[in-house]
Amino acid sequence: MKLLLILFTTFALTPASWASCIDKSNNAEQNFMACKQAAENGQADAQKELGGLYLSGEGVQQDFTTSLHWYKQAAKQGHAIALYNVGVLYDKGLGLKKDYEEAGKWYRKSADLGYSTAQYNLGIMYEYGQTVDEDPAMAMQLYLKAAAQGEAAAQFAIGVLYDKGIGVDKDQTQAYKWWQIAGEGHPHATHNRDSIAEEMTPMQISEGKRLAQKWLDAHPGLVQLPSLELQ
Repeated sequence: MKLLLILFTTFALTPASWASCIDKSNNAEQNFMACKQAAENGQADAQKELGGLYLSGEGVQQDFTTSLHWYKQAAKQGHAIALYNVGVLYDKGLGLKKDYEEAGKWYRKSADLGYSTAQYNLGIMYEYGQTVDEDPAMAMQLYLKAAAQGEAAAQFAIGVLYDKGIGVDKDQTQAYKWWQIAGEGHPHATHNRDSIAEEMTPMQISEGKRLAQKWLDAHPGLVQLPSLELQ
């Protein structure tokens, strides 16, 4: 049995194509001008998307500093994804010095507003004691919140906690359950589920499947979020 138990930080900078200031029938420069006008008029979504355009260099010269400026403008209006994206820039050191403590502050603000990827990344910090005191129970709490929103990386992480017995009793059935839930949404979930099954009884496997289905039934319509470094 060979389990893949690596957790990774998810960097989920939101794609500009989701924004109302973006029109797929327009070219990059036209979309940039539309977002710029809306952002300057104070529209938080447009400010967040303009930050993304400066980050990627779509329709404008790439500029991390200006990207940060517009993300912060949207963040001032309580835009959860913009708050998270500011954290990403500090986490990755894009246009500024890497600062994990500062990144954690922005992730926390976003997590408090219910943004699942921020909850997951903050959970990693608590699990491994990155700039905060190590607290597996808090990590689990954050992972569960993110998992309930379809964050596959969080679902996978919960499985890891149960498999390793970190902050909870070691429980292969629970680990199987969460890796079953994560499924194809996470690159290592099905591998880990099938690997751990080699050490489980048929009854344990059946119970893991039952628990997974029960959880999914309790979350109807749940959309599994992609596990990508950059969206």
